[in-house]
Amino acid sequence: MSVEFARSGFLYLLLILPLWWLLVWPWGAGGIQYAGGEFVIRSAGREGGRFAVLGPPRLLRMGAMACLLVALSEPQRVEVVRETELRGEGIALAVDISTSMLATDMEDEASRLTVAREAAIRFSEGRELDELSLVAFAGQATTRVPATTDPNLIVAGVESLEVQLVFDGTNISAAVLASMGQLLSSEREPRVIVLLTDGAHNIAGVTPLTTGRAAAALGVRVHSIALLSEPDLSEASTTGRAAAIRRRIEMESEMETVLTAISRVTGGEYFRASSGAALDSIYREINEIEAPVEEVVDVEVRYPLRTWPLLLGILLFSLEVAFRGSRWAVVP
Repeated sequence: MSVEFARSGFLYLLLILPLWWLLVWPWGAGGIQYAGGEFVIRSAGREGGRFAVLGPPRLLRMGAMACLLVALSEPQRVEVVRETELRGEGIALAVDISTSMLATDMEDEASRLTVAREAAIRFSEGRELDELSLVAFAGQATTRVPATTDPNLIVAGVESLEVQLVFDGTNISAAVLASMGQLLSSEREPRVIVLLTDGAHNIAGVTPLTTGRAAAALGVRVHSIALLSEPDLSEASTTGRAAAIRRRIEMESEMETVLTAISRVTGGEYFRASSGAALDSIYREINEIEAPVEEVVDVEVRYPLRTWPLLLGILLFSLEVAFRGSRWAVVP
C-alpha cells in the first residue's frame, strides 16, 4: 500500500507558507498599550508578548491552508490487488475463395464455400475474448476484416465471402503473409493462423514453406485445414474410377505435403475435413487447443483520501475564528 497524489503540483504551494508566515509575523513589541494603569500595562505586555510569540491564530491558519493544499493535490491510497483473468489470443482466419470452392460436393449438395462460411461463423462466435481478423485468398490474398475484438464484424465479413473477389488460383504463401500482417499489428499473443483451403499451392513466387519458416521465426502458429470431399465413383467406369482415384491421391498428397510442412514448422496442426460436420469438429478441436489462457495480473485500486485533509482544514479554520474571538486572542 502507498499514498500518491493525482495533482502533486499543488504540493509545491506549501513552500509559500513559510514566506507568508514571515510577512504577517508581528515582529514589533507585543501587547495592547492602555492610557493609564501600571498594572494593566504590565499585564497586557506580558500576556500579549507571550501569545504574540506563539501566535496561535496564525499557526491555525497556516495549518488550515496546508491541509487545503494537500486536499487539492488529491491524495489517494493505492493498493495492488492480484486478480486472475482470461486472456484471448490473436487469431487470423484465412479462407480459400477460389472457384473450386463452388463445387457442390458437400452433404445436402452444399458448396464447399457455404460449408466453410458456416463453420467459420460458428467458430468466430465462440471466440469472444480474442482479437480476430479475416483474410480471403485465391490467386492473391486480401484482408476482408482487420484485427478486431468484435466477433460480429468477423461474422459479417465471413458472410460476405464470395469467389472472384481476387483472381483465381491458390496462393497459400500470400494467405499466410497477409494473415501475419494482421497478427503482427496487434500485441495479442499467442498469434495463430487458421488456414482453410481445398487446393494445392499453384502460384509462382515465395514458397509456402518459406512463409511458414518466417511465421515460425515471428512466433506465429499455423493450423491448416484441407477441405476435400469423398469422390462419388458409383457411376464411373472402371477406367474412370481409377483415374479419379489417382487424381485425388495426387491432389491430397500435394496438399498434405505443403500444409503439413507449414503446420509442423510453426508448431500448429494439420487437419483434413470431408464434410461440414467434420469441419465443425476440427474447429472445436482448434478451439480447445487455443483455449484462453489464465493469467495473474496486478490491478491498482485507488481510494481517495482528500476528504480527511479537507475536514481537518475546515476544523483548523473554525478553531482560528473561535480563538480570535476569545480573550486569549492577539490583536496585531
